[in-house]
Amino acid sequence: MKRYAIIGFGCAGYYAAKTIRELVPDCQIDVYSDTDTAPANPMLTTYYVAGRIPRENVFPFGEKQEILEELKINFFADSPVEKVDASDRSVIAGGKKQVYDDIVLASGANALVPPITGLPKKGVYVMRTADDAGQLLDAIEGGIRSALVVGASWVGIKVVEALHAHKVSSVLADMAPYIFPTACLPEVAVHIHEKLQDLGVQLKFGSGISSMRQEADGIVSVFTDASEVKADIVVLCMGVRPSISYLDPEEIMIGRGVRVDRHMRTNAEHIYAAGDCCETIEIMSGDYMPVNLWANAVVQGRIAGRNIAGYPDEFQGAFAHNITHFLNMDFIGLGNPKSSGRVVEFGKMETENYVRAVVEDGKLRCANILGNYRISGFFKHWFVRQQEQPGEAIPLWLRAGLLREGISGEFITLLGGEDV
Repeated sequence: MKRYAIIGFGCAGYYAAKTIRELVPDCQIDVYSDTDTAPANPMLTTYYVAGRIPRENVFPFGEKQEILEELKINFFADSPVEKVDASDRSVIAGGKKQVYDDIVLASGANALVPPITGLPKKGVYVMRTADDAGQLLDAIEGGIRSALVVGASWVGIKVVEALHAHKVSSVLADMAPYIFPTACLPEVAVHIHEKLQDLGVQLKFGSGISSMRQEADGIVSVFTDASEVKADIVVLCMGVRPSISYLDPEEIMIGRGVRVDRHMRTNAEHIYAAGDCCETIEIMSGDYMPVNLWANAVVQGRIAGRNIAGYPDEFQGAFAHNITHFLNMDFIGLGNPKSSGRVVEFGKMETENYVRAVVEDGKLRCANILGNYRISGFFKHWFVRQQEQPGEAIPLWLRAGLLREGISGEFITLLGGEDV
């Protein structure tokens, strides 16, 4: 009987186990997790804090016991893996060593907490797990009136939204010059800033935190420009770091995550990786990059499982993009906002159907969409298609879809790199 190990039980780990069980019914699957909970969706945690969903909905695959019975796995809960040894494909956890035919590294990522001078032991939160969400909700229900949210990312803005729902005053801060710095064009960011300020959200951009100090009536955060912000609590949304301390970089190739090929294989034979702990080729740049999206974890987990089971499959590559709904606004960012080229736009920012894009050498390099989230799929498809079929004109079905959603024919022609 084949024996497989899966390190981590988030989205990627779940789909790897599910796929292996479906394709290799008679096998042993051991899952190691540092928690005793079912797989959770990190992006749903803020919806729970905001009161839009109950806590159980943070766990999209259902209750843990139901999942264990469905997948027929051996679940080693609260068992952080101490080491994966690539030389003999072994896993060491709880002082015990087990050897496997194949191993899937799906240990995800942890919220990043950088070393900050004077970081208080209480009153500072992160947002990644259901437990994180529960702790923040407890603080809100305990009567806090103000919060500093550090990190103007998709997580940071959703935390601001949750605080706003509870009428907690918030300051959104980032050392970048504006919100969503890896996805947002400056002109679009200015518009979003104005909308946030109209809702009472205070903004502080362009400087990072240098230190903190606890005072009787709150936490004072000192920034690199010497300014200070006092709040009841601080929520750090400063990104994530892959949870891979159990790996030896002399054995497993690691960049900003575990590096894998299109089959989700690492450089070590019979060891795969999937989800937020790994990095794959990003389609637009052609570089290795961690693109931590739920959809990627689903596909990567399945592909790792299929290849282990003897059904060869490939991951087409990650595509850096962002689709975020917050405070009655929709923002979709596709491609690299630092791209050079001709700027084209459709609609007005105040409407529900605005697009600002950068086109260079006949290719769409970047697009920001406000309001009309329905067209994001069309734009994403066109980005990917241009990498696979450079120089191809926009297909008729794609043109028709954009026209149906109110995008002008002139703008669509510009997206295809043609002059009008």
